[in-house]
Amino acid sequence: MIGVISKKEQRATVEEFFELFKTPWEPFRERGVYDVLLTTDPAATVPHTKLVLAFSPTRMVLDEQHKIWIHSIEEGGDIEWGDLAVSVYGKLATFTAAKEPFLSRIDGEPSAVTIDVPGSKILRLGYDLFGEIDHLLRRGQPERNAGIPTLEIHISMLRKWILSAGVSLVEIPPSPYGYDFITCLTHDIDFMGIRDHVFDHSMFGFVYRSLIPKYLKGLDRKTAAARYRKNLRALLSLPLVQAGTLPDFWYPLEKYPEVEKERKSTFFFIPFKNRPGDPPKGNPVKYRAARYDVGKHTDAIRGLKRQGREIGLHGIDAWKDARKGKEEIGVIRRITGEDRIGVRMHWLYFSDDTPRHLEEAGACYDSTLGYNDAVGYRSGTTQVFRLPGTKNLYELPLHAQDTAMLYPGRMGMPESGAIDLCGKLIGDFRAHGGAFTINWHDRSLAPERNWNAAYLALLEMLDRERTWFATANEAVSWFEKRRACRFDASTAVDGVPNVTLGRPGTEGGPPVTLRVHRPISPDVETARFQDFCIDHKRNLDQSILADC
Repeated sequence: MIGVISKKEQRATVEEFFELFKTPWEPFRERGVYDVLLTTDPAATVPHTKLVLAFSPTRMVLDEQHKIWIHSIEEGGDIEWGDLAVSVYGKLATFTAAKEPFLSRIDGEPSAVTIDVPGSKILRLGYDLFGEIDHLLRRGQPERNAGIPTLEIHISMLRKWILSAGVSLVEIPPSPYGYDFITCLTHDIDFMGIRDHVFDHSMFGFVYRSLIPKYLKGLDRKTAAARYRKNLRALLSLPLVQAGTLPDFWYPLEKYPEVEKERKSTFFFIPFKNRPGDPPKGNPVKYRAARYDVGKHTDAIRGLKRQGREIGLHGIDAWKDARKGKEEIGVIRRITGEDRIGVRMHWLYFSDDTPRHLEEAGACYDSTLGYNDAVGYRSGTTQVFRLPGTKNLYELPLHAQDTAMLYPGRMGMPESGAIDLCGKLIGDFRAHGGAFTINWHDRSLAPERNWNAAYLALLEMLDRERTWFATANEAVSWFEKRRACRFDASTAVDGVPNVTLGRPGTEGGPPVTLRVHRPISPDVETARFQDFCIDHKRNLDQSILADC
């Protein structure tokens, strides 16, 4: 059991952190019994425990007791521990070299020290852990750190420090039993066909990009020539497509099920035609408006639903107006007959007030937090989390977009480089668990983009992984089930607490895993761990022990 002493204003952040690092903990009680005590309160008097983790960039009471001296305090910086590196966004202290450092700033200055006292170990760290978590979940990371799952690294370091002190650890990892991670294939439906566009910005853009090979970077000559010919054929067929004589080559609702086959996916539809919505600044951008009427595609959308696909909202103004958000969600509800509707905002519009507006509008989750011009972890996490300031609105972070990687004006990568980058992300998910959320847009399997080969390569790469292909709603629901799990130390067997579901209605999807880490050696440098998975079948009613 971890006892936590934090500042009062950090209470909600502490609770959310321990939903992500799902391990037994409680706010510190005077009569509580703890193997580990974690504190971010400089004024706290820390009692004797096996391991104390003290996080603060300012002087703490225990510094006086153990003669720890702060050398400098700076605004942020990068720190390293072994092969792990992470950015600190708040204040970061370094210490004098009087004590042995185990965590250092990039320049070698010690940002953490170890103090051994009889029967106890104190790790004094020069940053505020919960302040960092709050920053990541509220403000996110700059694009330069997009590829670093910072929050997950904080969890990994904390886990390693606890185990290295010889303390066993129980947790429920963020991956379903039998899988390493979840995959969510999603599609933003900005266009339903080129037939909706006559002599407008989108049609002229298609003509230009079909004639000027902007999307052929990194391809061999044979493939590039084949795609260019495909674009020219589509361009020449355009008059007959507009006349309705030939099929619309931009129409996406049949292509994705054909490519994805049994893999589940989620489609986000714009609710209103010709509404550009309000931008964060300035006047509305006319070409942001969709030219299709979602109501005219009701039968096809319901067909997707019958195939097991999910239908969500690609919101226009829901990010800034709860009343408009409710109206937009209502359109999708009427088409699908579903009460739980998820949202991804068009152009990824988001503000500090967006979580409150979306919750008030009735969204069950959001999947907007990602990058338009980068790939990775805007919130520093691979996991679904509760958006700050809300009661029950969850964020399914967006990790990889085709347009971010492949657009010439953005990352501008060749397709092979984009697949390699996705492979690096997959490695992160294999290590940390979570839900890998991918957005491949409506037009991306068609001329003039022709990114179907890259998408197929990504799917084939994922097929080689132990991943559960889930709709966005299914992934969020699984994390809700994990969050509903409660540890009961009073009925522990051999130090392993019983786990129960905290509330009904969270029984769907694969089971969760109860993982027990037992350190063989308490030595900091040579610690090795034995893992066991206790899978609670039938929604945690029965337990089965299996090797990890």
